[in-house]
Amino acid sequence: MKIAIIGPSKKERLKEFSDKFEEIIKEIARVVLNDEIYLTPDRGSVSELLAKEYLENGGTNLKPLIPLEDTEFGYDWVNPDLAQNISCGTWRNQPESLNERTEIMICLGYSVGGMAEMAYSKWFNKKPIFVINELVSGQLPKDTVRDLDIKYISYKDLSKELSKIGS
Repeated sequence: MKIAIIGPSKKERLKEFSDKFEEIIKEIARVVLNDEIYLTPDRGSVSELLAKEYLENGGTNLKPLIPLEDTEFGYDWVNPDLAQNISCGTWRNQPESLNERTEIMICLGYSVGGMAEMAYSKWFNKKPIFVINELVSGQLPKDTVRDLDIKYISYKDLSKELSKIGS
């Protein structure tokens, strides 16, 4: 399966919801080990943590999506050294490109960028979005996500949920 990983660019923000957030993310990395993983790995982010754990456990299909042509904002805060990068052009293209390339999205905590990535799934390759309960403050307002396929699950159930789809 082609899986998008989204979450906060500052992993420390997850401490508010779980003292064990790093262990949870490491377990999720093991669950998706045989899948194709797309993410934008900001340094110090949840996505970078998952990417490093994925690679350390033998994952071989990491697809960092980086706006290599962006001259408006640049990308100095992104870690380009994890795997062969895929350019999405600019930051303005990043949510669209992430959605076009993937079949499933896993949300490892809420962030403004992650909200944009989830919202774009309405228009670009609609997909299930698994929000990990242990890493968020609660459910999003129903009136803002009614057109999205969001499923709130425990990280302990992720493997089972992915197997229902075909991972």
